[in-house]
Parts: sequence; structure tokens; C-alpha cells
Amino acid sequence: MTDLMTTDRLTLRRPGMQDAAVFAALVGDLDVSRWLTRVPHPYTLADANDFIARVEVCGGNTFVICAGEQVVGCIGTEGELGYWLGKNHWGLGYASEACRAMVDRHFAMTSSDLQSSHFVENAASRNVLQKLGFVRTSQTQARCPATGDCHVLQRMVLTQSTWEMIG
Repeated sequence: MTDLMTTDRLTLRRPGMQDAAVFAALVGDLDVSRWLTRVPHPYTLADANDFIARVEVCGGNTFVICAGEQVVGCIGTEGELGYWLGKNHWGLGYASEACRAMVDRHFAMTSSDLQSSHFVENAASRNVLQKLGFVRTSQTQARCPATGDCHVLQRMVLTQSTWEMIG
């Protein structure tokens, strides 16, 4: 599989240490990190360097989302589909576009169901996942590392057959 994907407006590429400062700035915004299940706040340059180093060593399926040359977010399917965008890039359709590319990639590699989840208060992520064909499966409590608050986490799943009908 390729290390570079393109969509109409985006390029998805592997992260490198050159991305660490931008990651720290974008995810360091509490308005972003408060919706994530794995990111502390504050999110420091050291956190970004550690994340990128793990991705570089382990390989995997994590990509930087770029609009032109500008880093706008990150996406991956490490166990489940997860993504974030910097706040200035919300509402532009980038999440849906990047997720479509990742779902295509996932089902080109395997026929296994694709999992994802979102905090129930995060209507934007819910809408992205529902547009892709994800359906709700279960709910659980999850602590947000950025805020320390507990939230209801909505788990979702996308099957290959649903993706083939929708995608």
C-alpha cells in the first residue's frame, strides 16, 4: 500500500518529525483535545515527538492530513478509525474527505469491519461517521485525558458491504 494518498482537496502522507510543532499547536488547543480519547492537555512538543516516533517505528496506518502544503490534522486506523483536525479547519468537509480515503484504504487491505467511536456530545464527528455508513453498536463511559471528565463514548462500526453500497 502507498504511503501517500490524494483526494480532490487533500494529501494524506506519513508523519515525520517536521510535523511535531504543528501537531503540538493544533492538538494543544483544548477545543480540539477535549474531543479525543488519547490526547492529554496540555499537549506538548515532547508529546508530538513521542507520537511521531512511535508511528515511525511501528509503521501502521497513520497519516497527516494536508490541504496544499498546510498540515490540518491527522487520521489513522490503528485498531479503529480516529482523526482530528485543527480548529481553524473545522466545517470545511476535510474530515469527511480524509475519512473516505482511509475507509477506502482499509477495505482495500481487509474485509474486516472498521470500528470508530465519538463522545456523544461531539455532533460533528457523529455526522461524519454516519455519512460514511457507520452504525451505532454500544455505549460506554470513557475519560477524556485532556479534561479528566467522563463522557459517554458511542461505539460505531462500518461493514464492507455497507461501504460498498454507500461508498
